[in-house]
Amino acid sequence: MEVIKIIFFALGTFFGVDDSTIMAEDTAVHINITEQIITVDQQDVFALVSNEKDSLKIRNTLYRIGNAQAQEKRLTLKEKFDTYAWSTSEIVSRKEAKELDIKLKFKYVAKEQLKDFGIDYVEKDSSYAMINIPAWNLKTTTGALRDNYWYFKDSISFTLSPAKDMPKKYLPLKKGLYNYWEQVKP
Repeated sequence: MEVIKIIFFALGTFFGVDDSTIMAEDTAVHINITEQIITVDQQDVFALVSNEKDSLKIRNTLYRIGNAQAQEKRLTLKEKFDTYAWSTSEIVSRKEAKELDIKLKFKYVAKEQLKDFGIDYVEKDSSYAMINIPAWNLKTTTGALRDNYWYFKDSISFTLSPAKDMPKKYLPLKKGLYNYWEQVKP
């Protein structure tokens, strides 16, 4: 199995921000293997914030991702996605819930590109496989768990909820990003 270079629920891995603490409460992933489109819906995005410096960093990161005014300091999807046919990102502010969602879409050109996400094609099974990481709380109706791998045949769809089992010591640091986004959105 390949090393996972892009973690579906960690926003920074898509934008090349290595030390980002921004992640999603829940992440829904659907990979249409016929059309070769990956859809990642990060729901209720939050960060671990312990001080004002962290708050400023979060605000700055959101500003640089979501605002064309950031110009040369703008964060775009990292260079790894230059080999994809196209990629999009959208920040969705859900006012009624006071939550922020991130929607990402990618059109890959070869199934080998799924290795960036830790997904391999297994020739002998004619299926896709992804390592099971219990802390990610993966749920799926299209995959089957065998040994330590999830296997997918015709459709790859799953949700991840890694914050579900977050250590109690981090809970006071967990801050939703809706208010941060409202301060910096274009």
